[in-house]
Amino acid sequence: MENITFCWELGGGYGHLASFKPLANTLVERQHTVSALLRTTQYAETFFDTERIKYSSAPIWDSEKKYTSPTISYADIIARQGYHSASSLLALVKQWRDKLQAYKTELLIVDHSPTALIAARTLNLPSTLFGTGFVSPPSVSPLPAIVPWLNPEPEFVKKIETDVLAVINKVLQHFNYEKLNHLYELFAVEEDFLCTLPELDHYDSRAADAYWGPRLGDGSGVDASWPESTRRKVFVYTNNRYKLVYDLLKSFKDIDADFIVHCAGENKEGLMPYESGDVIFSIDPININSIANKADLVICHAGHGTVAATLLMGIPLLLIPTQLEQCILANKLSNFGMAGFIDIRDNAPDFITAINSSLNNAEYRQKATRFAEFYKGFNQSEQLEEIVFACEDILS
Repeated sequence: MENITFCWELGGGYGHLASFKPLANTLVERQHTVSALLRTTQYAETFFDTERIKYSSAPIWDSEKKYTSPTISYADIIARQGYHSASSLLALVKQWRDKLQAYKTELLIVDHSPTALIAARTLNLPSTLFGTGFVSPPSVSPLPAIVPWLNPEPEFVKKIETDVLAVINKVLQHFNYEKLNHLYELFAVEEDFLCTLPELDHYDSRAADAYWGPRLGDGSGVDASWPESTRRKVFVYTNNRYKLVYDLLKSFKDIDADFIVHCAGENKEGLMPYESGDVIFSIDPININSIANKADLVICHAGHGTVAATLLMGIPLLLIPTQLEQCILANKLSNFGMAGFIDIRDNAPDFITAINSSLNNAEYRQKATRFAEFYKGFNQSEQLEEIVFACEDILS
């Protein structure tokens, strides 16, 4: 019975927990000991059987510094998360080492946790990647810019990576571990469970056999239940941290459709002014599978799991990204003609027009239907079984 630790350091939302839950349960059923180091433990008991899965807070960089310049690359992301100096990164790595040793970790399953990968190297622990394309950069140097619409200078991209790599190598040297020649070598793990599909990959030009298919939840949450009517049905997944969330909620009353809305982080009292016979709120997360063959449109912030599940059901999307990872995916799907897209830089979007336009866009619906038809053979149970077998092979 091996000790396997799930690591989540960067990023936000339900998706990291919801997508690991089915894998965690499968590992437990196979008699493995599973623990989790989580960026936030707020929803751990919502998604995990805490009788069987131990969890605690992951070490994360806590800084008051606010950045106004756009993030350029993966190296730039981590430069802002403690990788700007050897002293700050060393402190983080030591904390990760302590946590992994306390759990007697024998294998890491890593979701957007670069510091866990460094700690694992210094402890000679095998690691796997388990996430979207965004957290599994390609093996090129320097790593590509992730904001092509800004057209950053190649030398600027290279300089950021050179500085970050120097910091990482100083930390590795502290533990008498060999240095990295390129940043992409940090992601050279025993197995990369690249849980996405080519159309949903944040990077391009990967080998076709690199993809394991998207991470999906296990159907947790309450079922969506729209009122009986001939009006079109819209499912909305937003959160109260979105700066324009109340403008979005206000717009629904002027649209000829029935809405079911989950606004994460908001309580019933805060939502009451926006509720009506046509707009129903659920305080609990919605089981995304329950909208199949019912919803005519999904509005969300372009979280990978929600987008993948929606398109696999053949339902079109309106995407409202709030951070870089979501922007990349939303921009890509918009360019493919697969989803509506509200630009993150638009501080006064016309939500009514955007929603009506997406509801009436035949191209979005046709392409979502084709996507679902093309990938109808994807089977999550088979995916999880193959991932578990691969993990057991590493441990054997």
